[in-house]
Amino acid sequence: MKHKFNSNALIIEYRNLGTISMRELANAIVADLVAIREEFGIQYAKNVRLTVPATNEYGEPIKPRRASGASVEKIDTFHYRPSVLDYE
Repeated sequence: MKHKFNSNALIIEYRNLGTISMRELANAIVADLVAIREEFGIQYAKNVRLTVPATNEYGEPIKPRRASGASVEKIDTFHYRPSVLDYE
């Protein structure tokens, strides 16, 4: 199945990094966002989605679960104070 690609969107691939820790992934994402802003002049983004294929340290898939044991497939961001023009 071929995915539609929004021509004004930018895809960043992290697949070649293999299995990495969440801290290392966060560092990579921040570095890439800084580069996108500085190199391409992109200042704002809208409707961003991040898919995280959860694994253990050996790369084996695991099901994300809350502390209560309930499985979870989607969460809303924990960041609720974006400094974006939409909210001013």
